[in-house]
Amino acid sequence: MSFSVEDLGQHSGVSVRILESLSEDLPAGAGKLFRAQSFRKKRGGLREIIKPNPWLDLITKNLRRSFLAVLPYRPPDHVHGFVNGRSTVTNASAHLGRACVLRVDLEDFFPSIGSAQLKAALQEQGYDDKAASLAVSIVTIGGKLPIGLSTSPFLSNLAFQHTDHILAEYAEAAGLSFTRYVDDLVFSGEVSDQHLAAIERILNDSGWSINQHKTAFMRRGGPQYVTGLYVGATDHPRIPRKTKRHMRWVLHIITKFGYDEYMAEFGGENADMLPQRLLGWACYIAAAEPDVGYPLLRALNEQLPPAYVPPNGWLIGIEDLD
Repeated sequence: MSFSVEDLGQHSGVSVRILESLSEDLPAGAGKLFRAQSFRKKRGGLREIIKPNPWLDLITKNLRRSFLAVLPYRPPDHVHGFVNGRSTVTNASAHLGRACVLRVDLEDFFPSIGSAQLKAALQEQGYDDKAASLAVSIVTIGGKLPIGLSTSPFLSNLAFQHTDHILAEYAEAAGLSFTRYVDDLVFSGEVSDQHLAAIERILNDSGWSINQHKTAFMRRGGPQYVTGLYVGATDHPRIPRKTKRHMRWVLHIITKFGYDEYMAEFGGENADMLPQRLLGWACYIAAAEPDVGYPLLRALNEQLPPAYVPPNGWLIGIEDLD
């Protein structure tokens, strides 16, 4: 496949001239083409999130659809982040009941992916030089892959594909299970310090940095969590007990006193527990533990104010599980 700059314009929904103008304006586009917000990380440092204006958002969404439809890249089986049909649950399910689980987190994953790396990745996928250069100038800000543009999730997987293959081959040879969810790499089995040293070498040689503060060995008999789910059991991942207890408490308070009282007097407003967020938590629980999550969904659906109840059909399929 050869993908030209004319193809890029067609797939983006605008002319090549407009794309070129946009690429020239982006470096100084803060406040006009996008807004940047910084949030403090739990373990220190700042994370910058980009919010594009409607024009830039539309173009990058069109480019994302083009990437998915046109490029030959297909995520390997062990990649679960930003892949349709895969989730934190499928990611955690690969590590159930293992003797040891090793978590390796990458440092500043998105911002560590630069323009040159993305251009090379797109050229390997069939973009010609001009098309790759123009595309990269639109999907990066300050020469880095930003958090917040529609194209960034797919491009992060594309940029990591060679390292994915090396790590997958190493894990298979070492008899380990391996998955990746965005920047969260997990290896399980009889994992040792020697395995960690080899994994660090592979990542360092490929230009990636490890967040040493988040590297952890989790052994059988102790807490073993993968993408927030407990994997110490052998049948399926489980939601942490603390989360389930809290959601049951929230439901109890709403049932007894009402949603408005929960928000005003029981911390719901401070926690930003809008109905959509409560329903989202219930859906998350249902994805991992249907017997817990679906009754919670039904109960919340009954107790939340009518104005917040999802439209008919939103809970289609729940009754089928009875």
